[in-house]
Amino acid sequence: MKQIFTSFCLVVLFCINAFAQVSFSDNFDGYAPGVYLGIANPKWTTWSTKPGTDEDVKISSERSLSPNNALKIATTNPAGGPMDVILPFGGKYTTGTFNYKMSMFVPANKTAYFNFQGNVVTGGIWAVNAIFSQTGELQLTNGSNVVLLTENFPIEQWFEIEFDINLSANLWQLSIDGKCLGAFGNTTNTIASIDLFPTSDICEYFVDDVSFSYDPTVSVLALDGGISEITWTKGKIVGAVDKPVFSLRNHGSTTITSAEIVVSRTGIADSTIVLSGISITKNTKKNYNLPNITLKSGINEAKAKLTKINGQAVNSDDCNKSAAFKFNAVEPALYKAVLVEEATGTWCPWCPRGAVYMDALSTLYKGLFIPVAMHGGSATEPMRLAEYETFLNVGGYPTVRVNRTTNGDTDINPVLAETPFLSEITKAPDAKVKAGAKYNTTTKELNVSTDVEFLKDVDGDYYVSLILTEDDIKGTTAAYNQANNYAGGTNGPMGGFETLSNPVPAAQMTYDHVARAVSGLESTPKNTISGPFVKGDKVTYNFTFTLAPTWKSDKINIIPVLLKDANIYVNATTASIAEAVSNGFTSGTKETLLTSNINIAPNPARGYANVTFVLNTPSNVNIEVYNLSGALISSKDAGYNNDVVDVRLDTQNLPAGLYMVKVVTSSGNKYQKLIVE
Repeated sequence: MKQIFTSFCLVVLFCINAFAQVSFSDNFDGYAPGVYLGIANPKWTTWSTKPGTDEDVKISSERSLSPNNALKIATTNPAGGPMDVILPFGGKYTTGTFNYKMSMFVPANKTAYFNFQGNVVTGGIWAVNAIFSQTGELQLTNGSNVVLLTENFPIEQWFEIEFDINLSANLWQLSIDGKCLGAFGNTTNTIASIDLFPTSDICEYFVDDVSFSYDPTVSVLALDGGISEITWTKGKIVGAVDKPVFSLRNHGSTTITSAEIVVSRTGIADSTIVLSGISITKNTKKNYNLPNITLKSGINEAKAKLTKINGQAVNSDDCNKSAAFKFNAVEPALYKAVLVEEATGTWCPWCPRGAVYMDALSTLYKGLFIPVAMHGGSATEPMRLAEYETFLNVGGYPTVRVNRTTNGDTDINPVLAETPFLSEITKAPDAKVKAGAKYNTTTKELNVSTDVEFLKDVDGDYYVSLILTEDDIKGTTAAYNQANNYAGGTNGPMGGFETLSNPVPAAQMTYDHVARAVSGLESTPKNTISGPFVKGDKVTYNFTFTLAPTWKSDKINIIPVLLKDANIYVNATTASIAEAVSNGFTSGTKETLLTSNINIAPNPARGYANVTFVLNTPSNVNIEVYNLSGALISSKDAGYNNDVVDVRLDTQNLPAGLYMVKVVTSSGNKYQKLIVE
């Protein structure tokens, strides 16, 4: 067995924040296979401090780097857990240097995940999330889900991952197999423990040879700068455009007055950013922008490398001299939207986290990420919808459920919602859904038509559910005060809640996405539509609600949800009352697809695109352009044609992104994707 824990103080002067030097290592070889880790070594524990339970991990001899044992982090639950293993680091470190190493093995077609907690009490601060994909991509994010660093890792082989952290300078460096891959600064510049957690039933990895060390001392050079964290904030959807922000940091004692940075981007020649007349003092940073980047399908990568400081060449091979982001951009399936239901409550002190992430992701992926905040958990909750609460039967607060794919035992932390969203948004739906409405402003009666159009030949029983949510709710009583464990900032930043009190007074709170009414939660003969259906079949189902006197009609969102069999999610959409009224009530007629192939060039388009195809029979032709939310952006009458059709579309006024071009003829219709840069 190799398991050591030592603590000693070399010089009193160096014992900062009551911490001396600390070191720990464990290779698990002295424990019997099958024994719970937290029982074999009390230095390890679990999320709920329940060693020896299903939160704990058993010593495994299935695979190891140093003979003969290791940890196997895995689960059969689709949304992760209950295994949740914690290694405390002996306190919360805010200054000095901290080093963490472990060996990992991620099998083919599996994922891995762990996080560093920033506070001694787990659940308050996620300092860093480490997300390992099936494709060999490692992404580091902070507690606000901002990407800090993206690199590759080896699949189906052991590798050593190491974090070398200068907390005094806020410099976090990542290495794999001894090679430094990049550095970043962290908004949560504290560390207290590591959390090994399997996030889904495809998450499986092995851990061996764990060690960490802490030293309160820090050395400082005269001239020392670095690049850290290239921040991409526009999501991971094909067509997203941004000028990513990078940080130039001064780790030395001499003020930085000029710098040169070489920028590399996928498919684009390298360029140099020259900064002059700047002033960056010791242990401070300034942010600058990279050139424009438009996400393309697949891997997108950008790298910034510092080559000169104050006119002097630097060793650009040093780990902190460069930073990069690299991730996979996905193409949403046509007409697909993802339903994300959040369990929250005014009484819940950690629920501000759910509100922050739901707001951020629904804004980032507007129309694709459909948020619903189900308030419950207490009989005194002022926005409680008991019927909905009973139906969802959530396992905790705050948690989220993505496309009804989890249950009360496996609902996930809102921090992790983006990953399943990006997976679900690429899955082609059986049908598209549209909301139409009639609204009587006098009686406040709302009649909703849910139009379901099947996109493929399918069979089975489908049913339609409807959720009404309201934004901008402002309560006037103490019942609307929001409990807030982020007050004062001791649990890290959380979308501004760290600057507010606990509780947050009702006068300072605005609640969005709040579930106000539901109908058709379960399948009944009344809301069921039975197949078989062929591609193009349309079915309309109607709902009627009377809005409560206090509800603001201009803040109501109509969310029709199509499900199949026993609560299997198919698709959904969202619309305001005004948008739904504009959509009107549809007749449910069929639409036949055009068989001719469509060519769009150039694609991606910069200013224009030519749409070309061949008609088999003469027809009037119309070209329509839709955004990913299904809204009609433009329509062009191409007149009567009888052979080759070549129509030029003007795209210079369209925001960069992904669109769908629809060709409408008397013989049928067809869609083609268009990327605008």
